Amino acid sequence: MAAANKSIFIDEDGRLDVPKIMEHFIREHNRIHEGRTEKFLEEEGRERFITYVSAIINGTGTYSIEEQTRTRRRMDLVIHYLGRRYVVEMKIWHGQRYNEEGERQILDYLDYFGLETGYMLSFNFNRKKDPGVHRVSIGNKTLFEGVV
Repeated sequence: MAAANKSIFIDEDGRLDVPKIMEHFIREHNRIHEGRTEKFLEEEGRERFITYVSAIINGTGTYSIEEQTRTRRRMDLVIHYLGRRYVVEMKIWHGQRYNEEGERQILDYLDYFGLETGYMLSFNFNRKKDPGVHRVSIGNKTLFEGVV
């Protein structure tokens, strides 16, 4: 499905529209854990999202998994597309405090690369979750936080 809609994920300047990618992924995978008895692993969510993204960037971009900074911190996913870098952190939702730790983590990555915008995708299995993508401003940085 993602590959068929590739052009809708590219903005007028040729940049990836990562929030739109996350929105479509969430819409298509919102019931990702429903009916399963085994524990959902963060790696499984990561693999599903990477598979989705790879169909979109295929032939034009690449990605790296757990790319390491000089300070030995590991980022979940870094998408390289037409000379631009997009850092995506993926988490299992364990509450607001854990989410805030994830925000601090991605802000550190953004500072490291001199970026202003980052992305976080949380796999939340609470019944009362608010799925979708939400824009969060923290200082001079913008985070797009997606909830599956």
